[in-house]
Amino acid sequence: MIRILVLTFLFGLISNNLNAQNGIVLDKIDAIVADKIILQSDIENQMEIMNLRDENAAENKCDLMYQMIFNKILTVQAEKDSLPIAESDVEAELDRKINYFISMAGSVEAFEAYYNKNVQQIKDDFRDDIREQMYADEMRRKIVGELKVTPSEVKTFFENIAPEDIPYFNAEVELGQIVVKPKISDEQRQIALNKINDIKKRLTEGESFDLLAGLYSEDPGSAQEGGDLGWANRGTFVKEFEAVAFKLKPEEISDVVETTFGFHIIQLIERRGDQINLRHILIRPKSTSVGAELAYKRIDSIRTAILDNKLAFSEAVKHFSEDEQSKNVGGYLINQETGSTTNEVKDLDPEMYKAIENLKIGDITEPQMFQSGDGSPAYRILKLFSKTEPHVANLQQDYDRIQSAALNQKEQGVVEKWLQKNLGKTYLMLDPKYKSCENLKDWVKE
Repeated sequence: MIRILVLTFLFGLISNNLNAQNGIVLDKIDAIVADKIILQSDIENQMEIMNLRDENAAENKCDLMYQMIFNKILTVQAEKDSLPIAESDVEAELDRKINYFISMAGSVEAFEAYYNKNVQQIKDDFRDDIREQMYADEMRRKIVGELKVTPSEVKTFFENIAPEDIPYFNAEVELGQIVVKPKISDEQRQIALNKINDIKKRLTEGESFDLLAGLYSEDPGSAQEGGDLGWANRGTFVKEFEAVAFKLKPEEISDVVETTFGFHIIQLIERRGDQINLRHILIRPKSTSVGAELAYKRIDSIRTAILDNKLAFSEAVKHFSEDEQSKNVGGYLINQETGSTTNEVKDLDPEMYKAIENLKIGDITEPQMFQSGDGSPAYRILKLFSKTEPHVANLQQDYDRIQSAALNQKEQGVVEKWLQKNLGKTYLMLDPKYKSCENLKDWVKE
């Protein structure tokens, strides 16, 4: 039987709110697990979100209830075992999920308007749900321990996948990079500092912050909005910037702040707990043509040393690359959505795709100029570590992925055996309407 994984609480939150707005109230208790309840609305809302209202709706509802009961039992046992869940971790996970849905809504204001609550109230409402989910996940980890799968188990798992269920993968690449940035001269740094100090003086004399930001700020993303950065969560900005921003009072203007991006002046518009709305003006020290030429020559010499086998790519990353994010993972470009080292070719920016389009595995591009993460111009070389063409999944190309899926199935089996063994230790009440569910009928008491 295929198990349907329950979506995160925030998907349910969206659907709950939508149903409330439409006048639909589904508040009947369908199950009680120890001291925890599952409402009819929980099931209906998950069905709606997962688009499961089809000819298999009844079967999907049975599977969803099974998973929700399973999750509650895991949580109850985790609480009994006093598994360690730090409140700071709960807050971090809550922030992560809230921030994701703020980005989906488009802004904090839109998010709050949708729920008719502010961010802090929404967090307070769903903190317990996050904590419960984390307890369940921790209990799963405890149950499965250091479980592994053998190559023969992976092969058997793959052979048992129905042909129509075998996934299709788009073309993907693994890329590494080495980045070198033009050096900023003391003279150029001082020019930028003088300019930002002059702007600060004009602000002190009463000139409009948003007007000066529109005229002079070198942050193209915010200059057109009068320097407004919108609402952001703590941890969004670099530490030097954030340390000053969170100490400001509403409408207060900071002194000049220097970061890797350049020189800033910050004004606090409003703060709500760990959410902050700011304006800023950015002035960047300019690199000169001489600095750019030196950076190009430096990265070209690094490339030559690698091609002549005088320097390993990994060593060059470690000693010379000036992009900290990729440097910390051996130069690999990390997929920000999946966290893996593989990126779909269709997601590469056009210039990057053009540079690596005709490379063979192990080849390195010519130096190319690009805009680095802090907005400054830089040079990089790219190495192609691996490349796959669009294909139906197979063991030769996709062993790691299939191994992960096989391990997940094996872990699920171990956890389900634990459930059957421990089910009698937890009070369970299930509405008789679920007696028709093959996977739930033994849990329904007449």
